[in-house]
Amino acid sequence: AKIARVIKELGYVPNAQAQTLTGKQTHVIAIIILDNTNKWAGLVLNGMEQVMLPAGYQTVVCTSNFDPETELIYVDKMLSLGVDGFIIQPTANFKAVHDRIKRAGKPVVFFDAAIYSPDTSWIKTNLYDGVYDATQALLDAGYEDFFSIAANMTEMRTRMERFQGYAEALAANGQLYKAIPIDHNKPSISELTKYKLTPAKRTLIFVQNQWALPRVYKALQPMAHLLPKQIGLLGLNCEDWTNLTTPTVSTIIEPVDQEGREAAEMLLALLDGSSTPGEQRILECKLNWLGSTSI
Repeated sequence: AKIARVIKELGYVPNAQAQTLTGKQTHVIAIIILDNTNKWAGLVLNGMEQVMLPAGYQTVVCTSNFDPETELIYVDKMLSLGVDGFIIQPTANFKAVHDRIKRAGKPVVFFDAAIYSPDTSWIKTNLYDGVYDATQALLDAGYEDFFSIAANMTEMRTRMERFQGYAEALAANGQLYKAIPIDHNKPSISELTKYKLTPAKRTLIFVQNQWALPRVYKALQPMAHLLPKQIGLLGLNCEDWTNLTTPTVSTIIEPVDQEGREAAEMLLALLDGSSTPGEQRILECKLNWLGSTSI
């Protein structure tokens, strides 16, 4: 009781680096994420903290901004601070990251990525099948003309996965698509309205990035009367607002919060020795059919 009182009076905080020198756990986990500025990141990080905080672990979040060099700098910095383990959304440099952490003797779980190595632990959502199945359902519903609105796919493997699911479902049915590139700034809402759709044909627009869906939805407002019979709109996630609009918006929903929770649980199992590296999980998506598509 005396020690506890003095600690409170002095505001004493254990030194993580000193604990590292004595071989003690710091009960700090490093999370490295590609981009923490969007809703997806907030959900997955919330899922991780729901598991880590009750288990007595604090989290430090680092953002690599898709840069492999920044990613490795954060790994080395977190190792020097003595973190007990890592949860990482990796860049394309994941092998170097995995090998560096393995040499340091720390456990790591990768998320939002499939790394085909038997001793690597990872978890991801099955975006390919989710997109493929949704596209096939819309083909069966009679849509004939197809647009893809997507950001640069070289930055992230899951972007390629959702693109392949869309393109390969169309190809299997002898269909092509028209591509509209998008980023966080362009095209604007007014610029998007200038893209020519073909109302004579039933047209499907698939928006592959959740941050782009509100912009595309607003651009389609002058043609809202054509939804969903002549124009179909399909997006990704955004479940917090897509059921509040008129018409409501059909989306493919990733179990993002669940992915975060299960990634944290996988790391805890590695930390307490109840599992060994190599556990790999794939979570299925949900197709949320609403008013912007006719199924």
